[in-house]
Amino acid sequence: MKSTSENYQIKMAEQCRNRSYVKITIASGNETYIFTDKDIASVSKKEDVDPLSRRVPKETLSFSIFDFDGDYNPSNPIGKWSKLDENSKITIQFGFEISKGTIEWLSPDYYILDARPTVSSGVATFTASSELCKLTNKYYKGIYSNSNLYDLAVSVLEDAGINSQNYEVDNSLKNMLTNAPLPVSTHLNCLQLIAHAARCTLKTVSGVIKIEPFSSTITPDTFVLGLDSISLNGDTISKIETLYKVEANLYQYLPEEESKTIETFSIEVEDVTQCHIEYSLSCEQELAVSSENVTISNIHTYAQAADFTLEGNGTFIVTVTGKKITTSISTSESVISLNINGSTDSEKNQLITSSSEQYLLIYHVANYLLFRMTHQIKYRGNPELETLDALFVETSYGTYINGLILSHSINYNGAISGILTIKSLSEIQGVYLYDNEQDKVSDINDETIGVIGMTDYKSNYSSTEMDDFIEEVIQDV
Repeated sequence: MKSTSENYQIKMAEQCRNRSYVKITIASGNETYIFTDKDIASVSKKEDVDPLSRRVPKETLSFSIFDFDGDYNPSNPIGKWSKLDENSKITIQFGFEISKGTIEWLSPDYYILDARPTVSSGVATFTASSELCKLTNKYYKGIYSNSNLYDLAVSVLEDAGINSQNYEVDNSLKNMLTNAPLPVSTHLNCLQLIAHAARCTLKTVSGVIKIEPFSSTITPDTFVLGLDSISLNGDTISKIETLYKVEANLYQYLPEEESKTIETFSIEVEDVTQCHIEYSLSCEQELAVSSENVTISNIHTYAQAADFTLEGNGTFIVTVTGKKITTSISTSESVISLNINGSTDSEKNQLITSSSEQYLLIYHVANYLLFRMTHQIKYRGNPELETLDALFVETSYGTYINGLILSHSINYNGAISGILTIKSLSEIQGVYLYDNEQDKVSDINDETIGVIGMTDYKSNYSSTEMDDFIEEVIQDV
């Protein structure tokens, strides 16, 4: 959750809120374009993160601005459309008026433009994604070698060109070992694979890519989503079938004893040519060229690819030899319930090469998947909330749940609104206020007073002192 002042929290919780604000900056080359409320027609900021990292996160932004002068119309020969860099950096901030003339701005979020805007009826629409979600170039430098998940994550991030100040990988990954080569895939997919094997989440926080441990035993801080914040009929609740068992694969990589030809390539060379080839999974590769009229240098071999330089002219055959690697897979499982008609969850991650990591993954997944109830909530919007925040949610039955935010959409069209997908981690009931003599405190109707929290609240005051304080407050009002 983004940090806010106490005044912000109080004002945002009021039934009648003050005005919300938004400002967006596009940095394109040496130019900076700033849009404020008077320019912005609408904003939609969406985040969707799987706590188990079984899929890649989605972090997107779309916004529309009024463009009646056609500044961003591609048909305008003197407009700004052609000047915009397609990879422009975008900064967005939401603000809230905490007192007349005073706006508290939340910490910014950062995105990269997906493409130049489209224009219709005097409105220009921009779309963007987080830097993490833009890591769609290919990573191919995985090798068959003992390594830890921390080093694998850093190698992927550095290969993607991410500055060390813009990522954080938890040190616990240094103790998680594998000999599996990362597959030839996008940088984003490789990071997701690492986070899943490490039992971590993968997401962006204020422009920083973070891989950090996840536990389903999360305790909310102080944020309460009350019924007065939820739209009428805005809480859609679903529950999936009981979890029967969780299973996970264990992968073993077995190199052959002898080297043999893995693959041959016909490559056309003109003077000095930089080459990249991809081949079957193997190790201890060697490259040879078929002619003395060409030289090969700068050879870098990986489990499924190689980079090298050829110097000469003509078409030449490059032969890759090495030890082919075969993969064997075994599956272990843990039965969670006696309901054999329940669902089975299967975890498949080729970085899991030890039985200890296999069983840790099974129990990690099972602890989370035991929770089967999900709420999709339309509410009045709190832009300080982020995915994987824990919060208290009031139900229509007078109870509260401990919820985990899985996805969050914040929409702005002059006013803020939002949509939350929340996993119910527990229903909170039977949590009460006690006085200094350890007796439950009752209200004027002799009903025990429940509190919002995970544990009972034991006051240092007597019931009489509490009554006196309440009467004093009422008189002052």
